[in-house]
Amino acid sequence: MNVTQPGAKHKTKPRIESLDIYRAIAILAVVMIHVTSNPVVRMQQVPGSGLTIFYEFWNKLSQFAVPAFIFLSGLVLFYNYADPERQRSGWVLGFYKKRLLYIFVPYAVWSFIYFLMKQGRQWNHPLADWKTFLIHLLTGNNYEHLYYFLILIQFYVLFPPLLAVLRYQAAVRWLIPFAVVFQTGFYFLNNKVLHWTSGDLFASYFLLFALGASFGLKYERAMELLRKWAWLVLPLFVLIGLCFVFAGRIYYDWVPQLLPYKAVLNFAIYYLFTAVASFSLLLIARALFLRWQNGWPVRLLSSFGAASFAIFLVHPLLLYYWRLAVVGRHGEYYHYLTWLGGAVVFLVSWAFYLLLRRWRWSQYVIGR
Repeated sequence: MNVTQPGAKHKTKPRIESLDIYRAIAILAVVMIHVTSNPVVRMQQVPGSGLTIFYEFWNKLSQFAVPAFIFLSGLVLFYNYADPERQRSGWVLGFYKKRLLYIFVPYAVWSFIYFLMKQGRQWNHPLADWKTFLIHLLTGNNYEHLYYFLILIQFYVLFPPLLAVLRYQAAVRWLIPFAVVFQTGFYFLNNKVLHWTSGDLFASYFLLFALGASFGLKYERAMELLRKWAWLVLPLFVLIGLCFVFAGRIYYDWVPQLLPYKAVLNFAIYYLFTAVASFSLLLIARALFLRWQNGWPVRLLSSFGAASFAIFLVHPLLLYYWRLAVVGRHGEYYHYLTWLGGAVVFLVSWAFYLLLRRWRWSQYVIGR
């Protein structure tokens, strides 16, 4: 079993230790997206080249990262809080207090840091545009990756009423069908009417959150079923992943007959890819944990996973200065320095977490 029993002091569910490995893989994918984002734009000058395809492949294949974290949030929240013993009087206030202190406060701290960085880049006085900072704080726009926190906050608001509804078995049975209908309706409503392009609405990820919730509500049964279907899930992850990566070529070069159905196929491919990726990460994380339970690979990956929140917050700052101070000055080694920078930024972000976690106040900077 990939769980450890907690102390006998409280009757809480055992911690699922393999989920730290899941987090490690997902945060590596997040860093991969950001490391390859500039090269993807740069290589558009030579479309069709081997390097262009290489960068686009890794950038697009890693796009499961944020949906995988949303799935995991649903799983962990419902796994921990669905127990009636956790739902004592006043639990909602305790729930929001923790999220305020250990999610929103670090988000606000790093939003201010990135705001100062952008102000400095534009040679503006640090506090000359504080109203913009406050607006961007509420909209997740102080830096490109901070929209994720806006999505999290929306799901935290949604969680208590959704948990109350899912106390009824009929609601649990209809959760996924409802989520599929809701996600389909929102996708086409947005595509035809709303045209909301920022991707920071909870509705864009509701299906992933609901799938995570269904796993969290009945984790052991869900994992047993998933293991039985691993022979299909893992190859499907590869197949759907390739369809997602090469969708443009499928429509325009390989099977142009599918072009009229592009919107429907994009919807199906994206949500299949992200859902199957989340399932696959659960299987891969569990397999790695069982294979090297007491070995250094699991300890290392688990440490990466424990640091994933801090790595997510810190790495874009380091990546910006790496590009500015190193890649920008040694352009002849652009591709080598791009990948070296990815490794350096990831490891330094991890080391930053290991250093700061020694102090109690660090939980207001890098979460807990």
